[in-house]
Amino acid sequence: MQVFKLNRLFALIRFLQKHLMLYVFLTLEGIAVFLLFQNNYIQRIAMVKATSTVSGVIYEQISNWRNYLNLREQNKQLQNENSKLRSMLQGAFYITENSHTADVDSINQRRYTYLPAKVIENTVHKQYNFITLNRGRKSGITEDMAVIGPEGIVGIVHAVSEHFARVIPVINRDFRVSVKFKKNNHFGSLSWDGRSYRHATLNEIGLHVPVDKGDTLVVSGFSDSFPEGIPVGIVDNMYQKDGSFYSIDVLLATDFSKLYFVTVVEDLMKKEQKELEQQIIHLP
Repeated sequence: MQVFKLNRLFALIRFLQKHLMLYVFLTLEGIAVFLLFQNNYIQRIAMVKATSTVSGVIYEQISNWRNYLNLREQNKQLQNENSKLRSMLQGAFYITENSHTADVDSINQRRYTYLPAKVIENTVHKQYNFITLNRGRKSGITEDMAVIGPEGIVGIVHAVSEHFARVIPVINRDFRVSVKFKKNNHFGSLSWDGRSYRHATLNEIGLHVPVDKGDTLVVSGFSDSFPEGIPVGIVDNMYQKDGSFYSIDVLLATDFSKLYFVTVVEDLMKKEQKELEQQIIHLP
């Protein structure tokens, strides 16, 4: 054992002796380079720039990978932030006015609240498509709440369990919603004919209404669930139907094949409005 260790030691000494001049040269070269950059301002600046460029590229790559790995958390934070911002918009409030005084007393009462949710199941190629969200009754979601996405309208909550919610999207043959032209407020009924998940059909628009390709459509104020003004899509084409009305092909704002995060909208005054509308009025 001792002989083996001595042989390894002698081999190491011979290796160092054989390459001694190379090591001395590299050491002296390193010292010379250090002194050159240390005592010469121009070379030192060039060296700093070169190392800064290299380190900058490395740090940028590291940052890109870190951002990629944190995309899920970033998306979640952005969705929460968007929901908070929506809750602060003027459309989320109901303005009451006291007209009994000369000075109008306006009080902002919150009408809509917004809850972010993630899409965990989604179909787009069936006649009766559905979307499943990772939020349910425990998060405050109930049936008939509106669901919107980053680009516009998505659908209506159809069923709720403790932790999940099922949504009827626009691309379901049972879905209906009242929409209007942003430019002139003429309204009609939007439905889906099952042909394409990117298009829906707008009916009940008379031929007297000026309609142009590219016109913007938004949710009207007659929806039971959606806040007014939520984007729906744009006019893609129009046809004459039944002699007096258009059949309008609408390119939907939401691409349901790329839907990952949504916002569930609660109308805090919906119950009051429904109770009033269901009252039977007996005229004298």
